[in-house]
Amino acid sequence: MSITESTTISPELLRIYRASDYRVTDEEGREFVMHVDEPSSMLGALMARYGARGAVFVSAYDPASEPRTEAENQAAQARLEQEIVAQGYRVFAGVGEDPDGGCPGEPCLLVLDWPREKVLALGQAYGQNALLWAGTDAVPRLILTR
Repeated sequence: MSITESTTISPELLRIYRASDYRVTDEEGREFVMHVDEPSSMLGALMARYGARGAVFVSAYDPASEPRTEAENQAAQARLEQEIVAQGYRVFAGVGEDPDGGCPGEPCLLVLDWPREKVLALGQAYGQNALLWAGTDAVPRLILTR
């Protein structure tokens, strides 16, 4: 589902998603920040290093934006990462942060070359509202999953 399709996500939450900083730590410990609909040269460079044609930024924290305990969130995030790694995809640590502080930051994963169909299915399975998807242009786009 694209950002323009019907959704049950509030306009305020969509605004936060679009304004957030999406931080990624690469394999050498360097951090870079991505923003929705803005080209990311650092993401493009990371994808080029691994010959990746796409990337997704996703989390298992707080399904449907309903707060869970830290233990529940950590367990869900660990399951998500385990599923992705078991399928052989390269994963990098990340955090999604509202720069205005309206929502706490959430640990996320940047996954290279994960097929979009699998991304959407797993995002839905973990109850996530949205994720970021970037193709070869290295422009993160907000993709709604509910």
